[in-house]
Amino acid sequence: MTDLQNRLRELPQISVLLDDLRVAPLMQGRKRDWMTRLVQEVVADLRRRLQADRGPVLTRDELTDQAVAAIVRGHEALLRPAWRRVLNGTGVVVHTNLGRSNLPAAAADAARTVAMRNSDLEYDLAKGARGHRGRGVERKAALLTGAEDALVVNNNAAAVWLAVRFLSRGGPVILSRGEVVAIGGSFRMNEIMAETGCRLVEIGTTNRTGLKDYDAAIEPGATVLKVHRSNFTVEGFTEETGLAELAELCRARGARLVYDAGSGALFPFAEVGLPVGETELAEDVATGADLVTCSGDKLLGGCQAGIILGSRDLIDGLRTHPMRRAFRVDKTTLAALDAVLTQYLAGERRPEVPTIAQLALSLDVLQERAERLLAALEPHAPAGWRGSVAPGRSSVGGGSFSSASVESRLVQWDGPKDDLERCHLKLRLGDPALVGRMNQDGLAIDVRTIAGDEEDLVVAAFVAAWSQP
Repeated sequence: MTDLQNRLRELPQISVLLDDLRVAPLMQGRKRDWMTRLVQEVVADLRRRLQADRGPVLTRDELTDQAVAAIVRGHEALLRPAWRRVLNGTGVVVHTNLGRSNLPAAAADAARTVAMRNSDLEYDLAKGARGHRGRGVERKAALLTGAEDALVVNNNAAAVWLAVRFLSRGGPVILSRGEVVAIGGSFRMNEIMAETGCRLVEIGTTNRTGLKDYDAAIEPGATVLKVHRSNFTVEGFTEETGLAELAELCRARGARLVYDAGSGALFPFAEVGLPVGETELAEDVATGADLVTCSGDKLLGGCQAGIILGSRDLIDGLRTHPMRRAFRVDKTTLAALDAVLTQYLAGERRPEVPTIAQLALSLDVLQERAERLLAALEPHAPAGWRGSVAPGRSSVGGGSFSSASVESRLVQWDGPKDDLERCHLKLRLGDPALVGRMNQDGLAIDVRTIAGDEEDLVVAAFVAAWSQP
């Protein structure tokens, strides 16, 4: 018998593990079915490890103890939420991987209320009959942007797909090579377009696409798609056709124009120090593009959703499209988005939206927060660690202002590099987790993205990480 066979024959049986006194109490009620599957997964993982290992043969008791420990850990993990709260010390305000925009309290309250109670989601109370889902929310979006009408779907990729599919009906769709962007992890604009059934016509070059390129490519029944470069910039020898002149060309040539605005701004971000150039949705709509799409989170500061803006007849057509149902949003999304749009309608100079509030924080406030946080942390710092308040740069993130940043303040820690990296790992594995920055200057926390009521949690996270061996 080979060494591998010797190892494998010591694996505990599933039935033995299920009857183990440390496992059996975990199977109360109706847990036995899924607990059995968990035990099977643990044993299968042990088998793979033994097949890959060439170390000493473990006894059956040792393997049983390992399996039981893994079963108990797995049971505990499955009964906890599948998500973990994260303290964002990265300085990226709309962090795609950390949940993007944070909702205002009013939006979270609205989502909670409709989640737990009935509402008039698809019921016309005045008529006592079925009503149109999301109509009130869509009216607010239309009024804020100057569009005749609007449609809310589940994300901006769906909005672009539906808009192009509806207008092109399988015909040619003209897109600049400089705007064949990648969205998120692996979604590419050309692949999304292929799924609409259209014939994609790429024009121009990566760095230069002029009006004459569009003019030469337009043919009867063509749809032109313009895409906001939300996560990269092209610099140097460049040429880009503006949305307004492209809309004028499309009107003259009888072509349809879809503009993917990406983030979708309802606020003049130049007021908080960001560069002029990112247009607001009302400006995009006013150019005369047939349909404008955007995200409901990101710069808008709401929840994940897609908004399509356009003329009443086109939006009505989208509402009756067979795929519209596949892209529709649930009641909690509509309630949250409604509350965020209401903040903009309320007429305040600066809507109470966390994304805008974080970007608007002054250097004086950031300096004060950083000094307060450093003072609370320094008494607990390990020997050899040196803390300071340092200047830094925060970014908007979330596919907007791709090259822009705003000045910020960091709580910076210098020390042995290995110790800093181990500490950052411990911070990320804490509950709540804390994600900061690691660079050549050390481990830093950007206080712009740490809320005022999270400072004590940051201190507790560091103290816990520093106290672990």
